[in-house]
Amino acid sequence: MHVALFAASRPHYRMAAAVARLAEAHGAWRSLLLDALPLTVSRTLPALGSLRTLRTEATEAEIRELLRTERPDALLVFGGGEAALAAGRAALREDIALLHLEAGQRPDDAALRDSHAFLDREALLRCCLAAPQARTLEAEGMTEGVCVTGDALYDLFQEACSGLDPAAAVARRQLTASAFALASLDGLWRHASPEDRETGLRQLAQWGGLTGMDILLLSDLPAPPATVPGVRLLPALPPQETLSLLCACRCLLTDSDSLQREAFYAGKRALVPAPSRPGQLALPLECGWHKPASLHDPAALAGLTAALDEPCPHPGLPEGSGRAVRRMVAAVMATLADRADGLL
Repeated sequence: MHVALFAASRPHYRMAAAVARLAEAHGAWRSLLLDALPLTVSRTLPALGSLRTLRTEATEAEIRELLRTERPDALLVFGGGEAALAAGRAALREDIALLHLEAGQRPDDAALRDSHAFLDREALLRCCLAAPQARTLEAEGMTEGVCVTGDALYDLFQEACSGLDPAAAVARRQLTASAFALASLDGLWRHASPEDRETGLRQLAQWGGLTGMDILLLSDLPAPPATVPGVRLLPALPPQETLSLLCACRCLLTDSDSLQREAFYAGKRALVPAPSRPGQLALPLECGWHKPASLHDPAALAGLTAALDEPCPHPGLPEGSGRAVRRMVAAVMATLADRADGLL
């Protein structure tokens, strides 16, 4: 069996690699990891040994060409952004089985919501992070090929913990632990004008000034935002370095689903601009661990930052924590076996 896995973001690449490594270790299938990441990001990710990888542009035409050449039996697509939608359409047009991991999410953004829904409708397998997502699929009439696996990011965070060194990461940047904030706002700023990005940076700087924090901005955007005093732009970092800084920061400001989840697993609290609550993100937001925030009001951000310093009981780990990668591999194997037997 030959399975391709498509990843267009850093966390999805890490999850896809974990699924592929486990599958190959058990002889379940031969893997091909399609990487649609910017070069600046892909160079920071660990080598994958014998695992076969190919880079591609995140367009339907480019992905179709690769699939036509490689002819995998199935394509595993993570998430539901523009690139994931292009990959899903490419698989369908090449008559390759589509499997959707992180299914059942319905973000507030209309385009993202539509792409998630399309992938769910067309997939043979729909792996959900949590039960609320499975219930979303059931309400929309999708009851076959649905399973709850839990969050593979939790598995990866647990695996990474022994190699994290927050003190060294802070020292390398001449910072003080718990006296800086991490910010990551690529989703909000990806299509923003240079003027709007600069305004956003100045708002971050004002927030840092009001709270006495240094602001470290994590960004994978090809054209970095303008330089503004008080905000330090970090280049693409290896996952271990990012997680080490996350463990050392005072708080996080992000629109990234994956960073919100990793902060939750690291026991760090986050301010979330324009939050949606799909799947795993519902728990920390509803329990007040993470807090919705407006980027456009630095004074309000400062007030929320002080509120994050107040004691708050951790809501506990979400359902399905641990062994999510194993559950994903098992679900894919069962689906492909049923398809080979003519049951799907």
